[in-house]
Amino acid sequence: MSYTVQVLPEATEEVTEIFAYYEGEQQGLGQRFQHALNECYRSLALNPSGQKRKGDFRHAMVHKFPYRVVYEVRGELVLIYQVRHTSRRPSRKFGP
Repeated sequence: MSYTVQVLPEATEEVTEIFAYYEGEQQGLGQRFQHALNECYRSLALNPSGQKRKGDFRHAMVHKFPYRVVYEVRGELVLIYQVRHTSRRPSRKFGP
């Protein structure tokens, strides 16, 4: 079974900022981040089960980058709420 991954606008804005930051640090690093994030999304589309943290919200780590994807599974839909740096203070709504 394959799930549909939907990235909400707030998460898209965060990803845009992260991409710009990494590209500013080193050319091509933003592209590597985007590739790792897309791999995370593909993995969630195949198997969205993950460690439950707070209520129905789950977290998946982005490979080789200090970011976690905060998401929720609703039927066959995976809703991406945040792409959050792991050193940031935990969100009250979504957990760490």
